[in-house]
Amino acid sequence: MQLHFSINWSKTGLYNAGQRDLTINWIKGEAIPREGEAINIPKFIKCNYETDETFMHNDIELNVFDWIEDTTGWEVEMVKWDHEEGTTFLHIWVGDKEGVN
Repeated sequence: MQLHFSINWSKTGLYNAGQRDLTINWIKGEAIPREGEAINIPKFIKCNYETDETFMHNDIELNVFDWIEDTTGWEVEMVKWDHEEGTTFLHIWVGDKEGVN
């Protein structure tokens, strides 16, 4: 089954707000994330960062996904079953906990 993630993060003093859309094949038997749960987004990104997803801090290049995971965390905001062109998939909206609410 395919899961479509819409990942959003808020602007801070270190980086700008942004969004990443990601589609992965979900491993059968693994629990599907639910609304309100914490989720480890860097696990799904697998070091595949785009230029606008990295920033410098104390002369070290970091990425938004690991930074948020290590500071405020990621949270599943909404889960919705969807259907397109004969394929059923799950769409999951994720945000940084600082930006949630």
